[in-house]
Amino acid sequence: MSRRREIAAEGAGPTIVAGEILVEIMATEPGLGFLEPLTLMGPYPSGAPAIFIDQVARLGGGAGIVACVGRDDFGIINLERLKRDGVDVSAVSISDRYPTGSAFVRYRPDGGRDFVYNIAESAAGQI
Repeated sequence: MSRRREIAAEGAGPTIVAGEILVEIMATEPGLGFLEPLTLMGPYPSGAPAIFIDQVARLGGGAGIVACVGRDDFGIINLERLKRDGVDVSAVSISDRYPTGSAFVRYRPDGGRDFVYNIAESAAGQI
C-alpha cells in the first residue's frame, strides 16, 4: 500500500481551523518557572491553531480561522500577521470585554518548558 505524500488539492476547499489565538511572551534565560524577576521578550503571535493555519496559508493553501481576540495590541499583532500571510480572518471576533489570550514560556535547563496561560478568562476562551 502506498502512502499519499501530497497536500489535498485546493479544489477540495480551504483549510479552516477553530481555536485559540494567543500572544507569546518568552523568558530570555533558561530556568524553572516564573517565581523570580526575569527578562522577557516578545510579544510573538502564537496559539497552536493560529500557527498551524498561518503555515497552511504560507504554503499557498486556502486558509481561514474561527477565533476571538481582544481589542488590544496583542490582538492586532496576531491579525496583522495572519492577514499578511493570506489567512482569511473574517470569522475572527474582536472582543471589547476580554483581552487577547497570552502564554508566558520559559525553557528549563533540561529543554522542557514551563507555561503560564491566560486562556479561560480571555477572548480565546470565548469561542
